[in-house]
Amino acid sequence: MIENKEKRYEPIIRICIAFLVAFAVFAAIIAICGYNPLDAFYQMFRGAFVGKFNFGSTIEDFILILIVGSAYSLTRRIGFFNLGLEGCLYIGAMFSCAPGFLLPDLPSYIIIPVCLISGMAAAAIWASIAGAMKAFLNVNEACTTIMLNYVAIALTDFLLNNPWSAHSAAPETPHVQASAMLPKLPLAPSRASTAIFIAIAVYAFVFFLTYRTTFGFKFRNVADNPRFCEAVGIKSKWVILGTVILSGALGGLAGGCEILGVYGNFIQNFSVNSAFNGIIACLLVKNNLALLPISALFIAFTRTGGNGMEYYTGVPSALIDTVVPILILFVAMDRIFDYKRLWYWLKGKLQSRAPAKAKGGSAK
Repeated sequence: MIENKEKRYEPIIRICIAFLVAFAVFAAIIAICGYNPLDAFYQMFRGAFVGKFNFGSTIEDFILILIVGSAYSLTRRIGFFNLGLEGCLYIGAMFSCAPGFLLPDLPSYIIIPVCLISGMAAAAIWASIAGAMKAFLNVNEACTTIMLNYVAIALTDFLLNNPWSAHSAAPETPHVQASAMLPKLPLAPSRASTAIFIAIAVYAFVFFLTYRTTFGFKFRNVADNPRFCEAVGIKSKWVILGTVILSGALGGLAGGCEILGVYGNFIQNFSVNSAFNGIIACLLVKNNLALLPISALFIAFTRTGGNGMEYYTGVPSALIDTVVPILILFVAMDRIFDYKRLWYWLKGKLQSRAPAKAKGGSAK
């Protein structure tokens, strides 16, 4: 039992060591460039957590990253490399926005669920295209999902420039009715909203579904041994399709939370690869759901804290953007941080030297 627990925590310890080493490397890069690493990290912390605006901005980024990371973790477990969450984000945002300005004024407890469910349904249908092609035709999902991202962005551009245009100077849709907006957190002037509770609920749902349900057992085993799953009656193709559809729906929910919680209408190019931050958060912890919130908060911290670091210390934003790639590099080769192997190597070296010293002492 003790050995099983140690094996369970070994990857977590290695990831933590990788994080520390990556920060040490980043500190060395800052020092080489002529800046004070301690002051830079202090200002980075201040820029992310000190003050209502800073903390609210971190929460705003954290919401999107956590929802998308949870959505990506589902498909990652079935071996589906889902790069199409950016497209689902756009589709979900557009179709969450549409009921808010097309329907008559309705109470919040009606219009908000209608908007979010509409966006989730549209994104689920969109994700089913790549899911069906993978499940039934074995088409490479990396190609289909990336291509569908561009199609989704082009489709939303058509809608906001033609039938759903606000006819303003900038390409955008009309604003949703006031009752459709999610309430703000008391962190003004930041745009953080109560979508944080939706993000936490999504993460809890994905965690429960993955480890406490029959469906979670199915999609956790489909990628490892699909032939065995078919032999015991698990329809692998439908499990893959269902998982991809659910992941797409959650990606659409992330887009709906952005529109109803932050912007209030759909603006052209409102998201520039934002969904990929959620994917990176999941990859950084190797799809460990227990560590996903920490990883999501870390990326949100680097994004908002980096602005404070640049403003107060002059460290260029291009240098700050190297943090996450360095982390990905070290996490990808976390085997070099196998502390047990290092300990046994050091122990062997010490033991090999001990007899030589004892022998030399007795001869003397």
